[in-house]
Amino acid sequence: MNNTFDHRTDHPPNLNGFAAGRVFAGGLLGLGVAICLNSSILLAEAERLPDSTSRSISVAVWTPIESVASPLKLTWPREIGDRLLGRAKDEQQITLIREQVEMTTETNLEQEELVVESVQKERRSEASSSTSASEPVDSPWTEDNPLDVWVAGDSMVQFFGETFVSMVEKSPVVEGTSEPQLSSGLSRPDYFDWPTRIAEIMTEHDPDVIVLMFGGNDAQNIRTADSRWLERFSAPWTDEYRRRVGLVMDIATADEERIVLWVGQPPMRAAGFDTRMQLLNEVYQAEADERLGVHYVDLRSMFTDASGKYARYLPDSSGKLVDVRLSDGVHLSHWGGEWLSKLLLAEISRASDGVGELWP
Repeated sequence: MNNTFDHRTDHPPNLNGFAAGRVFAGGLLGLGVAICLNSSILLAEAERLPDSTSRSISVAVWTPIESVASPLKLTWPREIGDRLLGRAKDEQQITLIREQVEMTTETNLEQEELVVESVQKERRSEASSSTSASEPVDSPWTEDNPLDVWVAGDSMVQFFGETFVSMVEKSPVVEGTSEPQLSSGLSRPDYFDWPTRIAEIMTEHDPDVIVLMFGGNDAQNIRTADSRWLERFSAPWTDEYRRRVGLVMDIATADEERIVLWVGQPPMRAAGFDTRMQLLNEVYQAEADERLGVHYVDLRSMFTDASGKYARYLPDSSGKLVDVRLSDGVHLSHWGGEWLSKLLLAEISRASDGVGELWP
């Protein structure tokens, strides 16, 4: 008798490799979803990095992802989750801002009228000329010949530009356009050439009003046309940056009747970054003062608390605290964008007779 036993048994195929592959694929999918959900925050953090190879790589990676995720509304699950948890409820992308502004009633806009230092000064002058302002003025603008308003700049414009456009277009004889370019500025024309683009806008569209805002990405070393690198905020750097700012202002004011607003940087949460932005604001103010056609808009008094410091939450005219900044400590929230947009409307109205009557 053969007592030899065959201990071999039939085993099912090894599925461990297949399971591991599915786990890996699922992990990649989850990572991709997380990146899309948080693309705006990741890009903002990259833009805040100091000038370095790491910053350039980070911005180069996150910019195209954000440019796809935001228009496709891929960030909406995070935004809904934040609102349900009471976290950064106003951190909304520009694709949602326009819809919300259109839902805001005229009554609410009047109730939330802002009182800031620059506006108070102008109101005194308005009071002295109230009689003439009440007289009817024949408007040169019609639906066939609308007042053309543009706003252009870096990622700051992304977070208030569409809000501003929605407000100006409440008048049927006004057309607005917002053109933000993420990660752009005046320090890196090799990345995006703003002087050339502004010249194109002036030539092709000839806007009646243009609002410009730069600076968030400009506190970095500059490379000159002859390939020299200038250390940021050195005397040669400041001279070159002032030249670039002045060039853009001169292009925008080539038509003396055009209204040009240059918006300064708001206070920033990080002390070092805030100091750099204040230095840039000094350049903008100085260059604007040299040109009659440029109106500099200072935002520091609007977005600081009673002690003059950065504040994410500030009281509106009714005393209610409003979340005016995003959690990154840099960009404006939806409500902050509304505050700025109202201020810009007031500045435009004061810059030219008859324009203010377009937004009663």
